[in-house]
Amino acid sequence: MKLLRLTPALKSTSASYNQFFLGYKKTINQTIGSLHKHEVSIDKKVRVFHGDGSIIKMSILIRRMVTEDKYDVIHIHNGITGLAFLLSIFPFKLSLLKRTVFTLHNSWNVLKTRNQVLNFIVMLISKEICACGISSYNSIPKSIKYFIGNKTRAIVNGFDHQRIDNIESERLGETHFDRESKIKIIYIGAFNNTKNQMAFLEAIKTKKLEAEVIFLGDGANMKSSIDFSEQITNKTKITFKGLVSREEAIEHMLEADVFVSLSKGEGMPIAVLEAMYAGCFLILSKIPPHIEISAPSDRSQLVDLASNQEILRSLNYIRDNIQIIKRGRGKSKKHSIDNFSVRNMLDSYREVYDSVYEINN
Repeated sequence: MKLLRLTPALKSTSASYNQFFLGYKKTINQTIGSLHKHEVSIDKKVRVFHGDGSIIKMSILIRRMVTEDKYDVIHIHNGITGLAFLLSIFPFKLSLLKRTVFTLHNSWNVLKTRNQVLNFIVMLISKEICACGISSYNSIPKSIKYFIGNKTRAIVNGFDHQRIDNIESERLGETHFDRESKIKIIYIGAFNNTKNQMAFLEAIKTKKLEAEVIFLGDGANMKSSIDFSEQITNKTKITFKGLVSREEAIEHMLEADVFVSLSKGEGMPIAVLEAMYAGCFLILSKIPPHIEISAPSDRSQLVDLASNQEILRSLNYIRDNIQIIKRGRGKSKKHSIDNFSVRNMLDSYREVYDSVYEINN
């Protein structure tokens, strides 16, 4: 099977790279096109191209690819790359639409209006549509499901637990947290309004917590978050490390006692799944994707973002129960593998790919 994968970018945090490309690397002949320049090293044997940030350039390159080669499946990972694909096949190769699979990688309400419009257009023309979890599927408005409901399904995101095991077994003596820190907390995510790091910083400011907090990620709100953190004068040590590799992010999870995500919206967050398997206690915002994860109750707490008191109570809990939390690191592993194995996800998508292939051959 030959597959053309179209994604915004190839980077260490993207599902299209981590879960899909790496997951099928040995079993499917993949060509990968991204809108933006690659941020990870790709095996030289894999055919890759990028549009250098230009939709027009990307569409020209896609047209060249589909002219030079026959692809059994075209997997589109967001609306903008779907638009580039549509431009590339118009008007003489529209028959390729019968070979398309589209994945909605987020909840509908999190998307900007422009992206909602683009996604809707691409969903209309795609042969098969997959949402990244039940919450993502349920977030699609009924008015849109009226047009696409018969070709849309939920396939729950998965994570690669073997990758985490390999990183853990290969680690040397170097640590990312201070060995003397009583409580180690990790917060991973882009610094934007959706990821909502500020809610956690505001809670820390009003709480005397002997802890070390590391933020990983970058974005427009990073400077304001750093500026706010400098006003925090209690015993909490706060560090902002910016963007790091996926491997390094997992190393942080393996050390951390607690993983925090107070996001206002998600698809099916891979970082939460990885942190759960790595042994972190989870403090999560009470949103549908986090509820869907349904982490063991003694290894997680869901907090209402409308109530600062709930966030403070969660901090009290980890302060008062940190030794129990440290001893219970392995409790969530079975739940993680049983419900969110990347193998289950890849098997489900392979069924979609095979269905598209059989229809067109």
